[in-house]
Amino acid sequence: MKKLLVIFAMLLVSTVTFAEEGDKWVGINLNYGFNNKFKNFGVGGKMQYEIKQNLRLEGAVNYFFKRTVSEEWGGYSASQWDVNLNAQYLIHLGEKMNVYPIIGPSIMTYKTGDNIVGSGYHTRFGVNIGAGWEYQVNDEIKLNFDFKYQYLKDIDRPVFAIGACYKL
Repeated sequence: MKKLLVIFAMLLVSTVTFAEEGDKWVGINLNYGFNNKFKNFGVGGKMQYEIKQNLRLEGAVNYFFKRTVSEEWGGYSASQWDVNLNAQYLIHLGEKMNVYPIIGPSIMTYKTGDNIVGSGYHTRFGVNIGAGWEYQVNDEIKLNFDFKYQYLKDIDRPVFAIGACYKL
């Protein structure tokens, strides 16, 4: 499954990188994901490509730091990777500000070391649904705040992200 995750990430980055037209951006995110089992912070990288006016694709790879799950759920530790390919439709609220819905597929791999879930890597496929806001500081830099809900088997959860992008 780890190989599948790496292949998916490489396809995602190459699709966005080799696109010919439209604005391209590269950026970073600080993330916070939580559910009734555990909460954890993460960091990630992303690439955005505007495929046509007001419509863009965003590929993102995030790592969520190891966190111990509550005793109620067995007290095991878990760290996670997720890879996302989201479509975003930009709604302009002014010259420098946009809001956008978020929708797209997601793959999450998490590693555990317990007897309840089973030791090793576990992979889940799902979908992201959410919304975001961005502010363009200047022609080359923009800031964003995203909220999405990841629908994944056994690990549904909301994720908040703040980030910054640089125009290529």
